[in-house]
Amino acid sequence: MLSTESKSDGDRNVLTINNQTGRTLVLNRPKALNSLTGGMVDAIKRHLVEWRQSDLCDVVVIRSNNPKAFCAGGDVVEVSKRWKAGDHGAAMGFFQSEYQMNHLVASYEKPLVALIDGYTMGGGVGLSVHAAFRVATEKSVFAMPETRIGFFPDVGATFFLSRMDGETGVYLGLTGEWLRGRDLLYAGVATHYVSSERLPMLEKRLQELGTRDHAVVNQAIEEFASQAEEPGTIEYSLAGVREAIDRCFRYNRMESIVEALKQETEHREWAQKTLETLGKMSPSSLKLTLEQLRNGLRLNIQQALMLELRLAEKRLASADMHEGIDALLVSKTNKPEWSPKTLEEVDMNKLHVEYFESLGQYSVLEFIDPQVAFDKYPHAFGLPSERDIADV
Repeated sequence: MLSTESKSDGDRNVLTINNQTGRTLVLNRPKALNSLTGGMVDAIKRHLVEWRQSDLCDVVVIRSNNPKAFCAGGDVVEVSKRWKAGDHGAAMGFFQSEYQMNHLVASYEKPLVALIDGYTMGGGVGLSVHAAFRVATEKSVFAMPETRIGFFPDVGATFFLSRMDGETGVYLGLTGEWLRGRDLLYAGVATHYVSSERLPMLEKRLQELGTRDHAVVNQAIEEFASQAEEPGTIEYSLAGVREAIDRCFRYNRMESIVEALKQETEHREWAQKTLETLGKMSPSSLKLTLEQLRNGLRLNIQQALMLELRLAEKRLASADMHEGIDALLVSKTNKPEWSPKTLEEVDMNKLHVEYFESLGQYSVLEFIDPQVAFDKYPHAFGLPSERDIADV
């Protein structure tokens, strides 16, 4: 049964469905491609906590009512407006609440299934990628494009990008490159691939399962999974450049990555395109992101999110984030004036001290499940990683 009672903007933009032993969250802000507002984040947390405690709920599904997008990000335009107006507490309150939600999804005891059909970027990634089950379709588009607006990959990207195969996560975090369709499955972003037209049947099946057993839920999703058009083939857009990605993005300095791309001979066209992409990003964001992701493997899920909260406050206090948001999302000139303008002008020692060694005013992040602080996701569904295959 669809709940339509509206108590706030958050409730109007996040609908709920109660059906047998399943519960569904429906993102309902279609004109904004379901970009998350603070009210939406609060509503999502409230429902997830309520259903976690309910004896009548066994499985939770999160989906969109928009065929184009699962969730295209967070409402950073509003966050920027609030910060520039001097309401720093409200601006940072959005990130505190969102990161709480990310951790709640990651620590959820009951089977949580995200149907990532359509654009899934930024905040939409944080709402889905930490779930035990992530179902991609032929319409799925994944990206973490934050460096393009002078920010950094957040919502737990410190944790999940740093644990992707080889240097894939670093490549995606720095360039904001898109993954589409089956790419999400091969990259480990998704655990399953199901045709978009079958999602309503899958949701109905999950609602009637009557079990909290993750293995049973996994098998139920597998029953709807779509196979590759040509059995035995790998339809992964990064397959041909995976070695080049590791070769060029293995360094700890952005200048070294840029030089490696310039020296790349086996995949010159890809390297040139990647250089052009990096050239559009905020230089300080690129250096910040690389340092962030190199730290990620040493951090548990809580530490990763707490680091991101500190970085978010420091970034809001910088000029580049507001410049990027205005140029890309408000005035849409697509010509941000970064400061500093080049990688060479960014003092890495100064950046490290400012962002990684000093606390901000809003560094406290209280978790709904404070006892959950894993350094490896508790569930491992989907395809094996490259490391798992190599260990066999």
